[in-house]
Amino acid sequence: MGELAGVLIRGIVVLVGNALTVLDLPELFGGRRRRARASALECGSLVEIPCVLRDEELTDGRERRGRLAVGDGPVRWLPLGGEPAVFDPGELTMQAVDRQAVTFHAAGGRTELRLHPDEAPLVLRALAG
Repeated sequence: MGELAGVLIRGIVVLVGNALTVLDLPELFGGRRRRARASALECGSLVEIPCVLRDEELTDGRERRGRLAVGDGPVRWLPLGGEPAVFDPGELTMQAVDRQAVTFHAAGGRTELRLHPDEAPLVLRALAG
């Protein structure tokens, strides 16, 4: 009887493990946050969009995680643990896109911006307007 219980428990553990690998939990919960940011921006609120930026002036040419503050006024770069700065890269050209990120280059490759594809239109509209 103990062997049967052990086999059943192992089977349940394997089944749950396989189910967790199929579910994309970050995407599931992240989608709700992205939709909330988009609706807040439509209402005129200031929204902070997570991204990765590499810029000669703002990040000393290194990739850094941070947020872009979009909404009232110019777009601002908010690095983790750093001072906010105005982000005006000029014309952005899309370089690569997949399910998790879209990458834009500007100023002859001196600036690279990576963010979630769902939030790219929000940032592009803010930079254009």
